Amino acid sequence: MNFRPIGALLGWLFPGLGHIAAGNTRRGLYAMAGVMLLFVSGLLVGGLDCVDRTEDSLWFIGQAGSGPIAFAASFANDALLKSGSVGEMITMPAPPNAPKVFANTYKGLAHANEFGTLLVFLAGLLNVCVLLDAAVREPKSDGTTSGRRTGDPRVKPEGMP
Repeated sequence: MNFRPIGALLGWLFPGLGHIAAGNTRRGLYAMAGVMLLFVSGLLVGGLDCVDRTEDSLWFIGQAGSGPIAFAASFANDALLKSGSVGEMITMPAPPNAPKVFANTYKGLAHANEFGTLLVFLAGLLNVCVLLDAAVREPKSDGTTSGRRTGDPRVKPEGMP
């Protein structure tokens, strides 16, 4: 078993790219579809603020496994929602003599935001598994190794004449 770190790096830069570069195109496209479906579903369910590098730093460690798209989503959260460029900033209730805390009216709340955070986290963990597979999988190993799956009549089950 050879370890190819370039496959892992490409897989981190964009999900599935490590497999595609190694000639395992079908596997790479399936991996890309799975990771991106989880990531985009998380953003749709939880909103853009479910990826937050500063407020949810522990969750972001797993989300960062998705690659630069997680950092781009966190940057967009900071640039659009936290800055007040989109939506309205409102004052949150705080104890007396405490500093004022502001939140955007588009901030995701409650269970929807938590589910979105979890889906994006799972996308990152899935991509870590995918990029590790890309690092150790033999190049161009996507094809079937025997005719059994393809229904080749020349391949007989063991014990058959």
